[in-house]
Amino acid sequence: MKIKDLTVDGFRCLLGFEVRFEDDLTVIVGENDAGKSSLIECLKVVTQGRKVEKDDFNHDRTQIKICLGTEEFKFGKVYDLNEDAIIEANLTATPTEEYIEKIRNWLTDENLNLDDIGEQEKVRQTAKTVGLTVRSNSNVTNLKTSILEKFDGTDIEIAGASFPSFNNIQLDGRHFENVSGFFKEVFLKGKQSEIWDEKITKDQTIEEFVKDKINSYSAHVEQSIKDTGVLSRMQLFLKDLTEVKIEPIYQKKDLNIDAKVKFLEHGKEVSIDKKGDGTKRRITMALLEYKKEQSLIEHDASTIYLLDEPDTHLHVKAQLEFLDTVKGFAANGSQVILTTHSPFIINSVKPKKLRLLENNNNHSKIKYIKSDPEYADRILRTLGIENTYLFFAKHIIIVEGETEEQFIPSYFIKAFDETLSSSLVKIINCKGIPNIPGFAKALLEIHSPEKVHLLFDNDASPELTELIDRLQIPDDRKYIVGTKEFEDAFTDEALYTAWAAYLTSYEKEIPETWSVESIRKLRAECAENGKKFSKEIRSLNQRGKKMSKPIFANAIGQHLSDDDIPTRLLELVQAVRQV
Repeated sequence: MKIKDLTVDGFRCLLGFEVRFEDDLTVIVGENDAGKSSLIECLKVVTQGRKVEKDDFNHDRTQIKICLGTEEFKFGKVYDLNEDAIIEANLTATPTEEYIEKIRNWLTDENLNLDDIGEQEKVRQTAKTVGLTVRSNSNVTNLKTSILEKFDGTDIEIAGASFPSFNNIQLDGRHFENVSGFFKEVFLKGKQSEIWDEKITKDQTIEEFVKDKINSYSAHVEQSIKDTGVLSRMQLFLKDLTEVKIEPIYQKKDLNIDAKVKFLEHGKEVSIDKKGDGTKRRITMALLEYKKEQSLIEHDASTIYLLDEPDTHLHVKAQLEFLDTVKGFAANGSQVILTTHSPFIINSVKPKKLRLLENNNNHSKIKYIKSDPEYADRILRTLGIENTYLFFAKHIIIVEGETEEQFIPSYFIKAFDETLSSSLVKIINCKGIPNIPGFAKALLEIHSPEKVHLLFDNDASPELTELIDRLQIPDDRKYIVGTKEFEDAFTDEALYTAWAAYLTSYEKEIPETWSVESIRKLRAECAENGKKFSKEIRSLNQRGKKMSKPIFANAIGQHLSDDDIPTRLLELVQAVRQV
């Protein structure tokens, strides 16, 4: 089984919230209190019967609605808050069109053999799944007919449904320290619910026995209400009352089973709790590796892992080892949904697998690549943009040349004694973007346009022009610096000063050919014959230290004062320093 999507309204900060999960690995990221743990808790409400409490209601709401989709069903749960009382509706399930079609094809197949014990059990299980009453003596042919009749109706919602048993492991950071608890999670949890399916007679399971007893008790109570005169007394006050029905509500819960996990060394019991964190983490990693090879429930070939910040307190190497383990789960057909703050984990997965949660005034919103994620994923990975920048950058600067790409980080360090990366500012050279439309669409799905700045000269390239149009960046965030090139925005004196200071810092002599007058003359010649000034200027550096565009840009950024730098360029740098 795989969880496909989740819709939530009214649970803590999740209002009108929708998210789609990957079939293999989904990584939920976001700042503290963005709603990551709330998302995991909502999954547990439906899949584990996790109790909803008063504090789970958003302070503006008195109702919680949760809808979880799998390949076969849409499960729904509603809670209402009436003063201090929480009214819990039954779990509902609506089969998907794909599931209905699959069951119809199976039950109408002329080769279906209802004399086969395996097929009989499958029919019984399907009947239970779609909400039909199944007793130990129920006729299989009649059950088949009832299933088909139910699927032919207009209302096929199943009231009082129960979420199917499935292989699942739930972990948070504490489990890496609570080894005994993790042992129980791996080895006992699945067995607790399986006990209900154990047969107490040849034809009846514990669950069927309990259901039959509950139904018989209900019928007995209804008859007692009539026989003892309670109904007639009530009719004195409710003249239209004709009967009182007792409808039993049954939901299969895990049995309350506990166990002590003992660890022995040479026959002597030792306390794992007194072992170091490193030892406990290695044990839990070993258990995860074991789980990768196991299946606790025969009819479910995969396992769903709900992992809430499992990397807590793990050092970098252990975080990456942990990620390798869960990637192994995903590769083997299981589904992993995890939350994390780890930049190492975030940067180690494909962009399409990330879901970014943001909280605005106690209202969580989610951002991720929705439009053609496979294609957008390839574009972003080709550019080599780390996911931490792609999803968490405070500002993105798009440039069209090597010089400006190097100048900004160089100047930033000199001016503010901090790096662009520490300020979560990312520079992207548009000349490296293989597909402008795809990149623009993916970027805008994750970032608001207000975070994007464009730096270019008056002679913008076709690539940048298209990108400007698609991103719809307003004029105040278009920084035009230079007539034909970034370099020609600086005065002759500034260019001379920057390179001369750079050579001096390396104890190199300044070539005679490197002068203010020679730079001025070269600039005029390039304007006349159309040659690239940024390329030709290297000819004035005869026998000087090697000059390239990035090196020259670094010299300009490191050795010029603000008075020598174009005003518009300074405005850009100041803009991206703002949070």
